[in-house]
Amino acid sequence: MTTTLNVFGTKPQNAILVADDIPNLRCNCQEGQWKLGDEALGNKLECSILKFSKWFGTLGQTKDTLWGQIFMIAENSGTSPEIFRECLMVTYQKTRSLSSFLNLVTKLQCQGVEAAEGVFIASFKKHSGQKPDDTGVVKPINYYSIEWSWRERAKEDNSIEQLCATLDDSGKFVDPQSTGKMQCLDGLSAPEIQQIISGERQEKLLVGADF
Repeated sequence: MTTTLNVFGTKPQNAILVADDIPNLRCNCQEGQWKLGDEALGNKLECSILKFSKWFGTLGQTKDTLWGQIFMIAENSGTSPEIFRECLMVTYQKTRSLSSFLNLVTKLQCQGVEAAEGVFIASFKKHSGQKPDDTGVVKPINYYSIEWSWRERAKEDNSIEQLCATLDDSGKFVDPQSTGKMQCLDGLSAPEIQQIISGERQEKLLVGADF
């Protein structure tokens, strides 16, 4: 008699795991590393993207900013070995990294390409700048942004069939922990989006005002 212990379950063969608590793959722009929590996982990522949304608000120490929320699956080729495979993950992009992503998608659309059918490549790009230290002295710093590129899907990548099957669980494509201080902008008109962004900025001014 064979006894098995089934508490958490395992990933079905030839399928993508959509966990109840989707891992948040964070791009650390100070170190130029992908991270899960505090664990550094390398600086290389090629991925298939299954959902993209725009949000506005606060995440971590970055306040009142436009964010791109990306649900994606890492591909074997060109990805650091420590990053999870065949598992849905979520990441967030802002400022220069988000602009790079949106410009790439627009370029592909203009060329008549459905970007989701290919593979996205996220590369850390180094920049230099200046920032005051704890004593107020301005010092040079290095930081990173994500530069996005794209390639056609290869035979060794996750198949379109696998990706489409994962969309059956699209109701689980949520990240309430990260978006608790954000508002989703999907489906809103341009004036509605502007009102949200302007309202947040006006509220900040009022909070800082000396009445």
